[in-house]
Amino acid sequence: MVASLRVSATKHVMCGHAATNVRVAPAVAARLPSVTRARVQNTRPMMAVHAAPQNVNAAAAANPTIRIKLKSYWTDLLQDTVEKISEVAATTGATISGPVPLPTRKRVYTVLRSPHVNKKSREQFEVRTHQRLIDIKDLSTQTIDRLMELDLPAGVDVEVKL
Repeated sequence: MVASLRVSATKHVMCGHAATNVRVAPAVAARLPSVTRARVQNTRPMMAVHAAPQNVNAAAAANPTIRIKLKSYWTDLLQDTVEKISEVAATTGATISGPVPLPTRKRVYTVLRSPHVNKKSREQFEVRTHQRLIDIKDLSTQTIDRLMELDLPAGVDVEVKL
């Protein structure tokens, strides 16, 4: 017999205290001490599902992908970088999905115009961070070498995940 538990954690809206509800199959609840049994809610028997373990490294080696996330304040530099990366992927035979435009982050800074008077007179400045996401699939060693040698502009932040 497989003993199964279901634990759910909640937070009270008004006071913020955490509460934990434990649901146990009836056969398991009968074997618990009485103090614990008072806090346990009996439910219908739960079915245990066991998945066959998969070799994650073998799956990653069979289908290698690189995820590149680009960030920049300037869209022109970002577009040039995307074109360079897609050109490298196309010449080496790798498939590319993207560029996917991610939401632009906008930070607004509010500053007083005068340091001593006129509190109601303010100026607002904003900084927009544009982002793109590129996935490169069906990699080869030549693709990785060409991407490492790629000369990218200084105004573009590049994050690479394997």
